[in-house]
Amino acid sequence: MDNYFDWQSKVKGHVPDDMRIGDDLIILENYDFKESAYVPRKVNVTTFILMDSGNSRTIVDGKEYCLQAPCMAAVLPHQTYCFLEASDDIKIRVVIMSQQFTLDLGSASFRKMIQDNPVIDISSDMVSFNTYYKVLLNAVRSPFKAFRLETAKHLTMSMIYYYAQRLENIEKDKKKKELVYERFCDDVREYYKINRSIPFYSGRLGVSSKYLTDIVKERTGMTANDYIDRQTIIECEALLSSTELSIQQISRKMSFPSCSVFGKFFKRVTGMSPTEYREKTQ
Repeated sequence: MDNYFDWQSKVKGHVPDDMRIGDDLIILENYDFKESAYVPRKVNVTTFILMDSGNSRTIVDGKEYCLQAPCMAAVLPHQTYCFLEASDDIKIRVVIMSQQFTLDLGSASFRKMIQDNPVIDISSDMVSFNTYYKVLLNAVRSPFKAFRLETAKHLTMSMIYYYAQRLENIEKDKKKKELVYERFCDDVREYYKINRSIPFYSGRLGVSSKYLTDIVKERTGMTANDYIDRQTIIECEALLSSTELSIQQISRKMSFPSCSVFGKFFKRVTGMSPTEYREKTQ
């Protein structure tokens, strides 16, 4: 058996009986972040972290993530994680589930989704996740010991299915964004010579101009306008440096309303007039 970080000894004596069901499920409220900061860990348990306030950074399997409350993070058995610096107002709750407890919870595809998305924003789901947490806490503290573990497992399964649904929606949104971005790039390549208006492209894609701009910014660091301008200016520069077309002909070819408008556009983007650019490159 892999000799991972001995988390049982770490929490032993610090967690009262009414906050745990043996070593199968342990709840830590007001968890002291500093105890595990800056030290990479690998454990054989599933850990769900509810961040109520503050922010921090963590590395999971070598990839860095930003945690901004309210959010939820999940670390699966055998993953490597390390908490980095955090704000002074950080407040988190932790639910630890043993490997045996989580053996039958979730499919392989679900585990893959968690690995790809270990941190999710729950600002719109705080009521749902807090309700789950409170009911789970009540089940752990129940005086009826006989069915506590079974009850906790079913509650945890409910939470995991809800988490999976959120991840599925995130995956769908990612795929939609990727498709919109790819189609936008294709459309720009096809139409940039005749139309450089954002509403034209967002209309073709069936999304709002803001949504389109946000996607392009997320993917490239540029606004949608900047992306179109870059495509346009590359073509204009090529025509100026590689052909004998007049500036007026290039202006018409690129569908500018006049040479003056073309000149102003070119200088705004490159810092030079079309004539200056042509003289420099020929």
